[in-house]
Amino acid sequence: MKSLEDITMSSTIKGVQISPYLVFFLVHSMQIGIGVLGFQRQISKSAGYDSWIAVLIACALSHIILFIIYKIAELGKGDMNDTHLFIFGKYIGGVFNLVFSVYFILMVIAVTRTYIEILQIWLFQDLSVFWFTFSFLLLAIYIVNGGIRTVTGIAFFSVVIPFYLFFAFLFAVPFSDYSDFLPILHHSLKDIYKAILQLSIAYLGYETLLYYYPFIQNPKKSKKWAHFGLLFTCIIYLFITFISFGYYSESQLQHIIWATLSIWKIVKLSFMWRFEYIGIATWFMVILPNICIPLWCASRIMKKTIKTTQRSALVWISAVILFIVPLFQTRNQIYFFLSFLNQAGFIINFIYIPLLFIILLIVKKVKK
Repeated sequence: MKSLEDITMSSTIKGVQISPYLVFFLVHSMQIGIGVLGFQRQISKSAGYDSWIAVLIACALSHIILFIIYKIAELGKGDMNDTHLFIFGKYIGGVFNLVFSVYFILMVIAVTRTYIEILQIWLFQDLSVFWFTFSFLLLAIYIVNGGIRTVTGIAFFSVVIPFYLFFAFLFAVPFSDYSDFLPILHHSLKDIYKAILQLSIAYLGYETLLYYYPFIQNPKKSKKWAHFGLLFTCIIYLFITFISFGYYSESQLQHIIWATLSIWKIVKLSFMWRFEYIGIATWFMVILPNICIPLWCASRIMKKTIKTTQRSALVWISAVILFIVPLFQTRNQIYFFLSFLNQAGFIINFIYIPLLFIILLIVKKVKK
């Protein structure tokens, strides 16, 4: 017989759970953001016209890590917070939880500051970093306070509404030359490996599944939707890679910071000549889940680690972000910060998560 507390808890959780198919949008929306607008420059420096191979390999590796993430979620105790406490104990596990919270906060800072940089370069040169961040965070706080279902709704609309933007890449096809893709494997495996490392920031975000996993109805049924979301991400990156390397030469891509935005400049319609302005404005909807989902994860970690309310934690985290974002003034500062986050994300996703899975198996076997 279930106790009254158990019945109340299960009904509360059921009231905030999300359908399994919505995991498709949560996974995909976290991986399509700022990285899509300028990933071509970095991979072209390493792998050139063989970069599409790096995209495929990075996608395959990400599917393996996603499989491991689901195994950790199934074997663990609740979400990632509880799994850390189960493996490492109260204090060491709490430290690991705080590290992940900082990681998600850094992710929000990177997305916010990079998008503001794009707005300053392409649209509003005198845009105030502080006030735009302040307005952006107010919207994000409002969404996150609505709970995981509201955040999921934003992720859904961020995939559906801006999807028309990807048809704009087709305008570049008549001016493209794809003969330079041959011969295949013109670059060494070491160069392709470097491109895979640089692509890791493009695939960041699916590790948030470790925190909203308990809120999924029939989470085992969500596996295929999560992998479909990751596969859809791979298809989009592969599509943009072929379009970009067909339209630009390898040497040109190495000098263009925002290659995706530059391609949009060739779109000319009878009622619209500067399509890139529309694209940048619409991309606000795309990056909104990149802000809301990590904010939800970071505030939930703080709630369970330092025993505060999630709403209070959200306000304090947003205050820290509002203080840090304006500190990045130059392009070099932003670039080095993104490089640092790229390396941190690679370590967490491709090193720490598989290692955690092995440790979890050992600990569960020992404790039995």
